[in-house]
Amino acid sequence: MIRFVIFCLLAAGFCHAEDILGQGEFRYRVAPGWGREALAQVNVKNGHAVSIDAHGRLLFLTDDARNNVVVLDSKTGTLIKHWTARMPGAHGMSLVREGEREVLFITDTQLHEVRKLTLDGEELAHFAWPEQAKLHASANEYRPSKTIHFANGEFCVFDGYGKDYLFHYKPDGSLLRWWGGNLGEGENQLKHWGPHGGALDVSDSAKTRIIIAMSDQQEIKRFTADGRFIDKITMPGGNPRDIVFWGEYAIVPHLGDQWPKDKNSPGFISIVDREYRIVSNIGAPAAVYVDGVLQPMQSDRKTFIHPHGVAVDAEGNLYVAQFASPAAPLLKLERIK
Repeated sequence: MIRFVIFCLLAAGFCHAEDILGQGEFRYRVAPGWGREALAQVNVKNGHAVSIDAHGRLLFLTDDARNNVVVLDSKTGTLIKHWTARMPGAHGMSLVREGEREVLFITDTQLHEVRKLTLDGEELAHFAWPEQAKLHASANEYRPSKTIHFANGEFCVFDGYGKDYLFHYKPDGSLLRWWGGNLGEGENQLKHWGPHGGALDVSDSAKTRIIIAMSDQQEIKRFTADGRFIDKITMPGGNPRDIVFWGEYAIVPHLGDQWPKDKNSPGFISIVDREYRIVSNIGAPAAVYVDGVLQPMQSDRKTFIHPHGVAVDAEGNLYVAQFASPAAPLLKLERIK
């Protein structure tokens, strides 16, 4: 408990606005006080995910069922509105463009389901546990952590807190295929406490890739769109919780540097190039490679508590949702140019 309080104090004020975080072209400062007044007006349990809509508004996902989504002005941090989807286990949030509109897909690990909603909270569709796959004894074994989306409307659901499968759906919500978990052999399987988050890499239209942040396994794995293993990238000392593509780079939040062995250990954020080589560690010393092998990483112990989700705006500023971080559930990092 003492260590947790110390981490709260660090995130709340020890990292000063003038402290420079990161290395090379990707350096940042914490925006002091950003969003503090807005969050004081709402109930926030844990910060889980963040997205920026087409109007520049920041959508912040919490697992407080009184107000699952808090909407702020990304520039000023002022509160615009908040609403509930009545989801006590809200965990992953994907902002998806469908024609002229944007919608949200939110996963819930306690209700064992995925919901599709408007940006104002109106429910459009509901996706229950994939009973027809016959991989779960009951809905309670299904605990979805995130969704990723194809341009044609198909999407995949990560069963990241359940049995570690990926379920691929057609646009109408009918189940197309499933893989991962204990299916297949060798690296085609996904170990438990592995597929927490990830992204769809469409940089090469002929070779769409599913990229999976394997959290407690301290690695990132790459698969073909139909679930065939390609390769993996180890991240010792990290705990990759998600992947957000940003131009020629990707952003990877690490929940903690010794997780799960030490669940009080603070985390950091890595920016990687398309070869998944770290070009900047934010809230941690620069990555060190010896003969091309990444050496174990460690948090600076003062910037973050537990980074869980991240979004980036048009100016390259970062917005970070933090889990189990009551002193700082949401942070803005301004990019230094």
